[in-house]
Amino acid sequence: MTVGLTQAASPVDASPLTASHTAAVDPPVTSPQLAELYELATPIDGYFYTASVAERDTMIRDHGFRFVGQVYSVSRTTFPGSTGLHRLRAVDRDAYLLALPEEADALEDGGAFVDQGVVGYVDEDPDAYSSRLSVGGKLADIFRISKAGVWRVVNTRLMDQLCFEPGATWTLDGLLADVWTTSGA
Repeated sequence: MTVGLTQAASPVDASPLTASHTAAVDPPVTSPQLAELYELATPIDGYFYTASVAERDTMIRDHGFRFVGQVYSVSRTTFPGSTGLHRLRAVDRDAYLLALPEEADALEDGGAFVDQGVVGYVDEDPDAYSSRLSVGGKLADIFRISKAGVWRVVNTRLMDQLCFEPGATWTLDGLLADVWTTSGA
């Protein structure tokens, strides 16, 4: 079973895809427009991410996804120094992952994934513009982990638990990005 996205729902509310993956870094620095990044569990034990409330609700109501939680915040629009966080779907199954532009392009070019677009924007270099931290708390590292063709985005604490504690069954794919969090992630 392959679950497709509805035409009415966009991965990012009110934010058209841009021609380039990365926004210009020219001053003045504008602030990100934060949106919650939601994590859903698919009917077949995968994970799905969206910053769109409409898409979240459609996937739950029409496709049997289960709400896991609001994990972090991403910007719904580009800003100087931003880069897109892409959601990709595996061609042969209902498995989704998040990737930055270069990796997203390579995965799609390899033919095993379809790029479904940008779910939100993150700082390409979060150390360059520390003034942006005031918009949504603090920045937190998020990591992508995997297990048997399933991918998940997690914070440091959950990554340690799922990948490195005794009995852990997930593999660390690596640091994905820095996102906004108001919690102690």
